[in-house]
Amino acid sequence: MKLYKYDTHVHTREGSACADFSGRDQARLYKKLGYDGIIITDHFYNGNTAVSRKLSWEQWVNGFVKGYEEALKEGNEIGLSVFFGWEESIKGMDFLIYGLGKEWLLENRNILYMDLQTHYQKIKESGGFIVHAHPYRNRRLLADLKPVPELADAIEVMNGGNKEALFNHLAEDYAVKWDKPVTGGSDAHHKRDRHGGILVTAPLLTIQDYMAVVEERKIEEIIPFVVK
Repeated sequence: MKLYKYDTHVHTREGSACADFSGRDQARLYKKLGYDGIIITDHFYNGNTAVSRKLSWEQWVNGFVKGYEEALKEGNEIGLSVFFGWEESIKGMDFLIYGLGKEWLLENRNILYMDLQTHYQKIKESGGFIVHAHPYRNRRLLADLKPVPELADAIEVMNGGNKEALFNHLAEDYAVKWDKPVTGGSDAHHKRDRHGGILVTAPLLTIQDYMAVVEERKIEEIIPFVVK
């Protein structure tokens, strides 16, 4: 059976201040590594964004999506699917947002000022999908994290940026306890990062296809990371 490989959590230097690899270079690298597609999820305005907050909202959004747009352009040329998302930081927790695009961001600047509950409702009403990213990074006990299962559609249980296997195991336990769908991604910022993601039985043609395979628990395999 043929499986298709995607990384669901990828950063670019155009959008994320902590990344040193461009969207174009990310697309080329993943194609070389045998991936069928990637999702660009740069750090949002309330996170480690690479785009100046001194800009107007429209200018900021146009700068924020540049890494995705460069990756998409390259992907179209070399045969790699590229989808859009972003990573938001709210009250010390990180969430991956999928299913919404540039035009939605331009029209919804007020998302910056929403609490967790209102934020979740807004994303869902707009057709988006929320994954709680690496919930236990730098936390060593289940009790270290205030549970918010009602404010996320799925849990990222495998993250390449976690330096200890414990953090991924705790995320798995969290998902099991609250019976949440699961996914995984590299959280790639640099060429040297470990690359992983998910394997599925059919190609993902849209970001909604990805949302569906997660929600319906149809991911064939979440690629594990070996933590030394």
